[in-house]
Amino acid sequence: MRQTEGRLSGNRADRSGDRPVGHEELLALVRRVAGAPEAATYWRGRDLVAVALACDVAASPPPLDAEREEPQLAAVVLGELGVGAEVTAKRLGTYARQVARWREAGAGGA
Repeated sequence: MRQTEGRLSGNRADRSGDRPVGHEELLALVRRVAGAPEAATYWRGRDLVAVALACDVAASPPPLDAEREEPQLAAVVLGELGVGAEVTAKRLGTYARQVARWREAGAGGA
């Protein structure tokens, strides 16, 4: 796999470069960024499981609800994982500049 702006280990984004990030770890990160309770799978209108799946570069991204700001949350989480704006934009079906705006704004009321 080609090295991109973030670190990729195998097929999954990885903060340390030592091992893949698992689904539960992604979901925990999504919860933290969103400010959701530890066991939440849905928080303030957002499907946190779908956002975690969108952040798992080894999986096909599910459709995210733009009205519920799920793509924005995914962009922030992918940024936390060190995935670059270009890669994130391609994954979320948007532009790198939009990803940068979302990241500048943070989780945006998450």
